[in-house]
Amino acid sequence: MRRLPRWNLIHVALACIASLAAMLIVHTGADPDLWGHLRFGMDMLASGRLASHDPYSFTSDIPWVNHEWLAEVIFAALFSRLGAIGITLLKTAIVGAVAAIAWRGVRRAGGTPFAAAALTTALVIVTSYRTVPIRPQLFSVLFFTLLLVIADRIEHGRERAALAIPLLFCVWANAHGGWIVGFGALTLWAIWTRRFVLIAAAAAGTLVNPYGIGLWFFIRDTVGLARPDISDWLPIYRLPLTLIPVECAVPALAVAAMWYTRRIPPARQLAVLGLLAFGTVRVGRIDAFLHIAVVAICAPALAAAANAFDERLRRSGALTRPSFACTAAASAIVAVAASSSISGLGRIAVEGPWIPDRDAVQVLRERVAHTKLITWFDWGEYAIWHLSPNGVLVSMDGRRETVYSDRVLHEHFAFYDNEGAEAWRYPDRIGAESIWLPKRLPIVKVLSAHGWHAVFESPVSVVLQREPTAVRATPPIPPAAASVVAFPGP
Repeated sequence: MRRLPRWNLIHVALACIASLAAMLIVHTGADPDLWGHLRFGMDMLASGRLASHDPYSFTSDIPWVNHEWLAEVIFAALFSRLGAIGITLLKTAIVGAVAAIAWRGVRRAGGTPFAAAALTTALVIVTSYRTVPIRPQLFSVLFFTLLLVIADRIEHGRERAALAIPLLFCVWANAHGGWIVGFGALTLWAIWTRRFVLIAAAAAGTLVNPYGIGLWFFIRDTVGLARPDISDWLPIYRLPLTLIPVECAVPALAVAAMWYTRRIPPARQLAVLGLLAFGTVRVGRIDAFLHIAVVAICAPALAAAANAFDERLRRSGALTRPSFACTAAASAIVAVAASSSISGLGRIAVEGPWIPDRDAVQVLRERVAHTKLITWFDWGEYAIWHLSPNGVLVSMDGRRETVYSDRVLHEHFAFYDNEGAEAWRYPDRIGAESIWLPKRLPIVKVLSAHGWHAVFESPVSVVLQREPTAVRATPPIPPAAASVVAFPGP
């Protein structure tokens, strides 16, 4: 009997991985702050100006430095005209552009299509933790990638590319605070290569913003290597154990490729990688910058190693011409992935342990108006989106240092944790009239023992008021369906 062609599992596996990458490029999630970003962006579109004082919180006590205003305006403009599909298309375009730049870089370094596809897929997967949610950080991921492209062109003698640096940092500084990472990497590289004028050009670009040099002071005061109360800022070794191997995969692959091929990047580029690696160890959210830089800077070594691996597979017969069955299987996988991605385009999933209690916000939206509401940190901007039209003011939200002083932040978190014998007095001290908190917080039972009545209660959260009769007069709202929640909810 004639022997059938070898079942080429490598092609099928690559098709599976590439399909996963494609779905990750399209799949979009909601960051806890997305509701606020859109609300604030819509306000700016309506008024034509930046608000200097926050109109949504009754505990805000410092001028509002909205350092992400440009990203919010872009999000709001797209959402106003196209709905959720507008911002999902933007997110898809950004991640797709980063993937395309990475693919082109590997190909220019001599990588085969197989190598370019494999490395680009790996990059998309390891950065997905930062790129799946809709958030201003997406712009930092894109702009950092463009910065690496500009630096590469300068190193290859195309000095005119430097003219783009002031414009890049001007847009970046108005879209997201991650520009400070790019500025640090550029500064190190420029000092090493004696291109000091690039540092001045980038700095000048960052000054073109509504706050001038005040933005620098804001970044200085709010950006650091130790913010233990924010999961994105945790050191990489404090991430869930399942994520640590993913975070280390691309750098480890690059180290192995450099050892195998003996293709070591110049010291100036290794210094940039070292800076980013140190930053990632201390602050997890820098990891996407590190992964992108590793693929861009180590592309020659990665491409050579992938090519050698490709050649070995071909010689061994494991990478023979795909059989019809193999081709059909790979094509089916890609078709299913494409269909799934297209059907999900325009849908923003609300996922994760921070998901707000939809039943509670429905009660608040329908029955409570013009009140000062103590909110949980992660639910503040969700409450702003749904409840501010009713005149409800929140006590805390994800903007943190942009509208709240350190004192207010500390008092709020101490209240949540019931720190001190008088923590239960905090709502009365700040004039709060209603409270909406997760039931798991230590303060909830203490409040119930000091005159606060539960007017709504679910397995997730509780709404407390001093005078509950007005709310109890109406029948309770049925629980929300247990289906996956989509933005904007409830």
